[in-house]
Amino acid sequence: MNLRLVTPTHPAAAPLLAGLRHEYMQVYGPEAVSDLDRYSTFEFLPPSGAFIVLEADDVTVAGGALRRLEPGVGEIKRMWTAPAARGRGHGRRVLAALEAAAARRGYHTVRLETGDRLDAAIGLYESAGYARISGYGLWGTDPRAISFEKRLDGAYDLATDELDRREILVREMLKHHPLDAGLRQAA
Repeated sequence: MNLRLVTPTHPAAAPLLAGLRHEYMQVYGPEAVSDLDRYSTFEFLPPSGAFIVLEADDVTVAGGALRRLEPGVGEIKRMWTAPAARGRGHGRRVLAALEAAAARRGYHTVRLETGDRLDAAIGLYESAGYARISGYGLWGTDPRAISFEKRLDGAYDLATDELDRREILVREMLKHHPLDAGLRQAA
């Protein structure tokens, strides 16, 4: 199994996005599917975002994304595991990688939303230390949406990681530059 940081338009992201579209349509209908087109691709790119896939033999089996929600707060989106690969801890591995990416980007908190019918996702988030919060954003008042939040401890802050080593090198070079304070504030 290999974790990889990719762009949302990379071919490795296509199975994840297609799987999400299919599941959203099956469980919640076309309105939920439209959520996949709501955000710009750029929101899921460094320095404030990340799009991570987990591959087995060059086939995407799981993945998820991170975007900036507000200063100091990241939002986890696009969490998905291929049906044939579920129950093996792949979602937990992707979630941990996204949390680490969020901490490296200076986020002290991450939030996410999931659907009320997605029992495995709810169980994953609760077992990973997420607490239910009041709804937020577009789906905040929808009774089918469940919102979660988790405080990050900062242990991964700017730690080198194979997924975004190049970004970390740039950040390390800028560490003492006056612009760095602004970059950290923007995250």
